[in-house]
Amino acid sequence: MKLFTLLTAAAGLLFVSACASTAPAPTDERIVIETAQETSSVQPGRVYISADAAKVFTLRDIESEINERGFLAVRVFGKTAELSALKWAFFGDIDYEFCYKFLWFDADGNEVPTDVGFIPRSTIPGDPVRFVGHAPTEECRDFALILRMASKADAKDAAVDADDEAEAAAEADAETEREEAAEVAETVAGESYVVPETKNKDQNVSGSDTDVNVIGVTDTGSEE
Repeated sequence: MKLFTLLTAAAGLLFVSACASTAPAPTDERIVIETAQETSSVQPGRVYISADAAKVFTLRDIESEINERGFLAVRVFGKTAELSALKWAFFGDIDYEFCYKFLWFDADGNEVPTDVGFIPRSTIPGDPVRFVGHAPTEECRDFALILRMASKADAKDAAVDADDEAEAAAEADAETEREEAAEVAETVAGESYVVPETKNKDQNVSGSDTDVNVIGVTDTGSEE
């Protein structure tokens, strides 16, 4: 009974401390802690992290390069927080569920519009994590990353968006195949068969059945 009371008190203390804790102040100038779900002003070269995500994610490094196709490619490296023994005892093995989105900017710092929404990402506590983004156009020369903890609704919406994009791509491929097949059918129907001309007309069989010119045989005329 006493052990149960101590465990209950510890669980209550853990819950209260978790609710009362705030995100740590970022030590990296590239990190901006979001104070609301919508970021009003985003600056290139920054990583915008929600307060709850900042509790479990630590930024390690950022790499960017122009790939062989001329597009900007970005990799953001970090690590997730390990579970304490007490948390593991009460919650067991859990995964951190993130959602992230890259924003892209041209050389003048203007945002380049894109239709890509938040992408879900799951990782184990204590593991390294990497977020990779590829610019949608060649004019992109800088980026910003928005990182949040994903809710079930976010994960569901992201899955629906992915299914819609895959369905649209499949329909586009099917339409292309139908158009190509129609072009081939139209080309074949419009062609007519032409008998090729003979190089040596004297060698052709022509005229009536009795008018035959046999090559190599001298015409001696009719028999006397």
